[in-house]
Amino acid sequence: MDKTKRTLEKSERYEIVVYTPHMLILRIGKVETTLSKDGRMLIKKVSSETEATQVASQILRTILKE
Repeated sequence: MDKTKRTLEKSERYEIVVYTPHMLILRIGKVETTLSKDGRMLIKKVSSETEATQVASQILRTILKE
């Protein structure tokens, strides 16, 4: 989780709201995403499944790019 946090901070696109060794909550505009250490991702405050998929893809691309 620490590497993920550093990667997201470097991008400067995401606001990290909460960080613990087990989960990370970040904000992109109005959208909130919770990343869990076990690999789960919860996306809140989106208007559609398509928007949630786009947000998830964007986050994963950012994390895996490092």
